[in-house]
Amino acid sequence: MKINVPSQAYGDYKIRLMRDSEAPAVVDLYRAVYGDHFPIKEMYDPKFIIRQQEEGLMYRVVAVDASDKVLAHHAMYRLAETYRGLYEAGQGMVYPEHRGKGFSNVLQEYIAGPLASAVGVEEFWGESVTNHVMMQKAALNVGVKESGIELEIMPAESYQAEKSAPGRVGAVVCFLVVKEKPQTIFLPDPYAQLLKKIYENGKRNRKFAAGVQVLPEGVRSRYTDTFISSAGVLRISLFEAGKDLSEVMTGLVKKYTAAGAVVLQVLLPLDKPWSGAATEALNRQGFFFSALVPRWFDGDALMLQKLIRPTNYDEMKIHTDFAKEMLKFIIDDRIRVKS
Repeated sequence: MKINVPSQAYGDYKIRLMRDSEAPAVVDLYRAVYGDHFPIKEMYDPKFIIRQQEEGLMYRVVAVDASDKVLAHHAMYRLAETYRGLYEAGQGMVYPEHRGKGFSNVLQEYIAGPLASAVGVEEFWGESVTNHVMMQKAALNVGVKESGIELEIMPAESYQAEKSAPGRVGAVVCFLVVKEKPQTIFLPDPYAQLLKKIYENGKRNRKFAAGVQVLPEGVRSRYTDTFISSAGVLRISLFEAGKDLSEVMTGLVKKYTAAGAVVLQVLLPLDKPWSGAATEALNRQGFFFSALVPRWFDGDALMLQKLIRPTNYDEMKIHTDFAKEMLKFIIDDRIRVKS
């Protein structure tokens, strides 16, 4: 989708939407930061980058100097299976010699402001890596609210070029509401209090009910599964759940762990009265709390995760007290579902 968003001056630099001719320069930036180990290999293909922007699936914002050299980058993007008004903001990168100039903040402000308005974004979500706190701080500066933590989401190889992480890297999950959608949330009992606290911290307009309905009869579980083999990450979006849910998830876990998945995620809808039953079925298979992601299905989603390997929590750098509180909850919940 072609859009027209004016550029903005930032001192001696400009912040603007990436031009097609700059796609190779964006690839060069990926290589400078990640080497050849960014987990989504298509990001090294300039034609793919251009096509994603043309189709409205990924918009890229760049900081350029007077000669139009790309110095920094941030993006907003969505998955085909998620609600059209929900975009993720992420993949922020700055050349090492240009860090400390505030590019991360102004790029995110540009995305959350003029770009989001031009595209019609209603909600953002994002993942701020935990091998440092710079991205976490930059996200907070544009008004995001934290809603969970993904453990081990990025492979260690992605950080070999800069030697900035000794192992896999987690991410603090956050959201930024642009257009609110009031809704009733059915709270799974193990996570009711934490979810209420996340909603309260984010000042969201929600009504709450207990998610106590059993999984429906005569309904087959319906989902999409996305496996990023180079990262070892499986993400499942569960649209409908039936009595076959445990059997379906057992098959998916077996299939993808055999294929090399070490991080498995399920997002289930919280606007369904069977959310508690689905959560219980996944808890029994070792899935524990990860995050709240508003508007994933247009309705809000609960993200659960299952990890194949132990986690070195001491290597995680967490900025806020609220995120530290969520991490403690996640660690305890992982122990609970394992037992």
